[in-house]
Amino acid sequence: MVALNKRHSLSTLSTRYDTIIFDLGDVLFTWSASTKTTISPKILRSILQTTTWFRYEKGEISEEQCYTTVALEMGISADDVRSAFQEARKSLTSRPFMVDLIRELKPGRRIYAMSNISTEDFAFLQTKSSDMDLFDHCFTSSAAGERKPNIGYFRHVIERTGADPTRTIFVDDKLDNVLAARSFGMTGILFDDFETVERTLRNLCFDPTSRGESFLKRHAGQHLSYTSTGVVIHENFAQLLLLEATQDQSLVKYTRYNGPFNFFRGEGELTTRDFPCDVDTTSIGITCSDHMSLAAKNEVMDAILDLRNSDGIPQVYFDSSRPRIDPVVCVNVLTLFYKYNRGRQLKECYDWVESVLRYRAFNEGTRYYEPPEAFLFFLTRLFLVAPDVHKRLASVFADCCRERIGMKGDALALAMRIVCCNFVGIDASGDLSTLRSMQDVDGGWPDGWFYKYGSNGVRIANRGFTTAVAINAIKGAGLRMKRPSSITNLKQAWNDTVVRIPYRRRAPAHDTY
Repeated sequence: MVALNKRHSLSTLSTRYDTIIFDLGDVLFTWSASTKTTISPKILRSILQTTTWFRYEKGEISEEQCYTTVALEMGISADDVRSAFQEARKSLTSRPFMVDLIRELKPGRRIYAMSNISTEDFAFLQTKSSDMDLFDHCFTSSAAGERKPNIGYFRHVIERTGADPTRTIFVDDKLDNVLAARSFGMTGILFDDFETVERTLRNLCFDPTSRGESFLKRHAGQHLSYTSTGVVIHENFAQLLLLEATQDQSLVKYTRYNGPFNFFRGEGELTTRDFPCDVDTTSIGITCSDHMSLAAKNEVMDAILDLRNSDGIPQVYFDSSRPRIDPVVCVNVLTLFYKYNRGRQLKECYDWVESVLRYRAFNEGTRYYEPPEAFLFFLTRLFLVAPDVHKRLASVFADCCRERIGMKGDALALAMRIVCCNFVGIDASGDLSTLRSMQDVDGGWPDGWFYKYGSNGVRIANRGFTTAVAINAIKGAGLRMKRPSSITNLKQAWNDTVVRIPYRRRAPAHDTY
C-alpha cells in the first residue's frame, strides 16, 4: 500500500526518488517466534511490545538486564527468556527475492536500513547474512538512542543521510512507522506481501513507458485477446487497434482484406462459426491499414450506406439477419467516412452520436463496448479527421471527460479516460496515479475489458492494447497538452503521444499480419 506525495509531477516519479529506506525485520529478514522453550509465540511477541524491550532496543539497558526485568514482569524464567530469544535469533533468514529486488533498485540510489534492533541482535545479524553490503548504511535504534515510530529517530536518519524526504521511499511492515515516515513527506510503503511491494517499488522507481514498450516488444506477434471466461481468441479487431496505437506492424498479426473486415482471423469463436464481417472492424481496419486502394475503400463505404436502417443508422453487420446498432460503432464508421470526405452522407448517424454524447447515454457502456470511456476515446479519433465535428462537440466532450474523472474503472478505462483528458487539456492526475500503480511487474498493464459479445455479455481483453493505450496516456499527460488552437496543432500533439517502437517491416508475401 503506497501513498504518493501529490506535490510532485506524476510523470517524473521514476526519476525523483534517489533514496530508499528499508526496515530489516519482517521485510528483508524473517524469523520464527516458535521455540522449544516454555515461552509461547504469543508471549514472545508480547515481550517485544514492552517498555523494557523498547529500552533495550534503544541501548538504555543491557541484554541481561532486559531478560531479567521481562522475566520478573511476566512471571516467567529469565533462562527461558534468554533461550527463547537465542533460538529466535538463529531462525533469522533473509528473503532472497527482496535481496535481488534491492540490488536491482540500487544503481543511482542510496539504500539504507533503519531498524529497531539491539546492539547484540544487530551484531548477530551481521554474522548471519552476507547481504548487508546492499546498504550504504544501517541505522539501528540502539546506536541512535531512538526507535521507530518516534519522530526523533526519523530526524536522526534524515540529518545523517542528508536525504530529501520528498525524494525518499520508506518500506516497513508496521503502519505506525510508515505513517511517521509519511509525516516527513516520504513516500511510505506498507510491506504486506512481496508481490504488492515489488510492483509498487518498480512502478515508483522505473520509467513506466520504457517498461511498457519492452513488454510490447517481448511479446511481439503474441498479443492475443482473451475472454472473461478464460478462452483465448484470435481476432483482428484488437490487433488493428494495437497497430494504430503503436504504429508498429511487427507487434501484430491480422488478416488483410480487400473489402469488409471480419472480427475473427478465422472461424467465429464462442459464436457462430460462419461469422459475418462487421462495419466496426472494417472501419478500424481501413483507417489503420494502407493496403487497400481508394476505389476499394469507397466500394466498402457504399456497402455500409446500404446497411442503414430506417433511422439512417448503419447496422453493425454485413448481414441483414443481424439488425444491431451501437453508438461506438457509429463513431468508428463516421471516422472512416470523414477521413475520406464522405461524412455528410451519414447525417442521421452523426445526429444520433451527438445525442448520445450530450445526454450521456453511454454512461453504462454500450451493447458491444464495456467501458463508458470507449465512446469518448473513439470520438477523439473522429475529431482528428473532422475539425468541424470537433469544434461543435468540444465543449460537451470536455464536460463528459471531467465527469468521468475519479470514477472506478480498470486499466483500459483509466487509460482511455486520461487520453481523452489529455486531448482537451484537462488535469486527470489522480487517475494517472491510479493507472501507474496498476502496472504489472512484467511491464504490461492487467486486464482491460473493452469489447464484449452482444449476445451473452462475455467480455474481451487484450493486454497489448491496454498497455499501448496506457503508455500513450502517460506520455500525453507528461506533455501537459493544452487545448490546441487548430486541428493541425491537435494532430501534432496527438501524434507526439503515440508509442514509438523501432519499426521492423515484415515481408509482404502473406495475407496475415
